[in-house]
Amino acid sequence: MVVNKTVKQIVAVLILAAILRFYHLGSNPPSPYWEEAAIGYDAYSVLKTGKDFHGNAWPLVAFESFGDYKPSLYFYATVPSIAVFGLNTFAVRFPSALFGTLTVLLVYFLVKDRRVGLLVALLLAVSPWHLQFSRAGFEANLGLFLVVLGVWLLLKNKILAGAISFAACLYSYHADRIFVPLLLIVLFFIFRQKKVFFTGVLVILLALPLAVKLNSPQIRQRFNETSAFSTLEPIIKSNQLIAADGGGLLPRIIHHRYWQYGRIFLTNYFSHFNFNYLFISGDANPRHSIQTVGGLYLIQLPFLLYGVLLSLKKRTTEDLVLLSWLFLAPVPAALTLAAPHALRSLALLVPLTIFTARGLINSRKLLIYGAILILILETGRYLKAYYQIYPRQWAGEWQYGYQEMVGYVADNEGKYDHIYITRSLGRPSIYYWFYTKTDPQLVQAANTKVKKDQGEYLEFGKINFSLPEGEPAAKSLVVTAAQEASPAKARLVKEIDDFNGQVIFKFYEI
Repeated sequence: MVVNKTVKQIVAVLILAAILRFYHLGSNPPSPYWEEAAIGYDAYSVLKTGKDFHGNAWPLVAFESFGDYKPSLYFYATVPSIAVFGLNTFAVRFPSALFGTLTVLLVYFLVKDRRVGLLVALLLAVSPWHLQFSRAGFEANLGLFLVVLGVWLLLKNKILAGAISFAACLYSYHADRIFVPLLLIVLFFIFRQKKVFFTGVLVILLALPLAVKLNSPQIRQRFNETSAFSTLEPIIKSNQLIAADGGGLLPRIIHHRYWQYGRIFLTNYFSHFNFNYLFISGDANPRHSIQTVGGLYLIQLPFLLYGVLLSLKKRTTEDLVLLSWLFLAPVPAALTLAAPHALRSLALLVPLTIFTARGLINSRKLLIYGAILILILETGRYLKAYYQIYPRQWAGEWQYGYQEMVGYVADNEGKYDHIYITRSLGRPSIYYWFYTKTDPQLVQAANTKVKKDQGEYLEFGKINFSLPEGEPAAKSLVVTAAQEASPAKARLVKEIDDFNGQVIFKFYEI
């Protein structure tokens, strides 16, 4: 009877998780972000031709995309959903929503105490942090699923399966390439068992293709674009302090550039435990947070602290694993320029949620009931904001309006000899291919012939994905952003508005 009751409870939580992740998935967020559009079109290209849109056959380590070389696994996870649902926003987001739902189930099994596990699953099911990334095509969400799966399999002594899961993490998201090796090293010292050692060896073997590519110019470019250590500011600051102290050996030691870089790392690291970030407003990037709710609900704070204190006091093997996970999770994000960063530190959510559940389950019944009631109210407030306010207020952050713009261009391009589309709102070429379902072979054939900007096509047939430098030729259609000046001798023929009636695109005919 107890088993049946528990099964019914976790099934109910799983259904709730699925509803919250799949409801209006294709329409909220209100438009695919350009990286989602790129994932979708590349997956469509692979499905149709076995190549990405640049013509690279079955990329293993990364897809070239816009010259940022995105990890490959989410692209391949999207291929089946596009085969089933077609090339659309829902299909691109389907893998993230699916693996997000499955992560809720996995965290239930990850915890030994089934009462705690059920509460962890419930908290993750309604988590603003997890919902935000489960409802868009974020590779990190797949990475989190694989991390949790890898740890669970390792604890179950499924060495080969665990190694495959950990290795797959390395092909899913950049941050996992730092977090997973660190986690495995710490797990080896915690368990001091051969299973962890052999898991690590298998992960290294499976990651060899990735290791070969790590020193490539493309991967180094990505590192330089995001690394907090690519800036020269600490070196300049160090030299200034050394000069101010008169030079010499001691000032060079005291003011060494490594101390300056260390300060940047520690500032970035501890920013991920900032109160406002975790409980009030979340990540400053509107694509990573609705801005009015933190990654965790405020009611979680006292129970989270209590749960951490209990683990510090008991220090069982499970406690040490969770504390290590908590300690290591912000490291990848701390190494980059933008901090705190909810996407790169997504792994932090698992120990925070488990500690919250532990603190709650060890509290008095009256506190538990009161906390659950407040949690329901906070969840309701979050969902209301997410569905009623967020899409209207932040539609621009999701490049809303491109579908309508591309639709008009596609319907009317036969009337014009030249079409010019602004780049000021970002990546118009990928949206054109995505919404028109352009034959990937045509795009691949143009790969070596067209002008590009870091992998982004600047032209395709009669379409120029930039505004004309001079006066447009006759029989041209020019698409500008609202704030851009109209072309000379042009006639305004159409405007596209956002949800608030503000103009996004303007169409001019020459």
